[in-house]
Amino acid sequence: MGDGQLDCVLRSPGLRLRHWANICKSLPRGVPTKGLDVVFPARFSVTREEFEIKGGKKINLEALAARSNFGDDDDEEWDALDQEEVEAMKEISSAVNVKNLEEVDLEQYPRFVIKNLGAVKVGSRVDILLKALLPASKVVYENQQSDKEKARVAAELREKREMMKKVKKENDAVARRRLGSLD
Repeated sequence: MGDGQLDCVLRSPGLRLRHWANICKSLPRGVPTKGLDVVFPARFSVTREEFEIKGGKKINLEALAARSNFGDDDDEEWDALDQEEVEAMKEISSAVNVKNLEEVDLEQYPRFVIKNLGAVKVGSRVDILLKALLPASKVVYENQQSDKEKARVAAELREKREMMKKVKKENDAVARRRLGSLD
C-alpha cells in the first residue's frame, strides 16, 4: 500500500503467531500459501516492530516463536490480549458499520495481505482470493473436525466411566445386602 498498488488487506483480529505457525506446519511443504502475506502489528513482537511473514517462503518456526512476545505457556497474557481483541471487534465488527476507511485502524490488527490485487482482472480477483485463502481455511477446518471428534470420544469415554462407576456402586450395594442377609 502507498506505492500505487491496490493491495487486498483482510483484517484478522483473532489471528496469533502461534495460530499461523500451526497452520503453516500443516500446509504442503510447511510453507505459507504463495501470494498470501501475514502482517503482525508491533505489539505482537518482542522487538516492538511490525513484521511480515511472506507467503511462498519457508518459515523458521523457532525464530517465529522467539519473535513473539508471548510464550505458549503464558495463558494469562494471551487471554488478556484476546479479551482486548474482543472489545476492539465490538467497535467495528462488520464493513456495514464503516462509514469511512479512516475509522479502521488496520495497523493495530494482524492481517492478511494479497499484494497488488488491483492489477488483477476484475473477474479473476475472487479466484485469487480463494486460491490464497482456501489452503489455510482447509487446515483450520480439518483441525476443527479433528478436535470435535476428540471431544466426542472424550465425552463418550466420560459417560462410560460414569456408567461403570454407577454399575459398580449398584453391584457393591447388592453384594453388601447379600452379605447382610447371610449373617
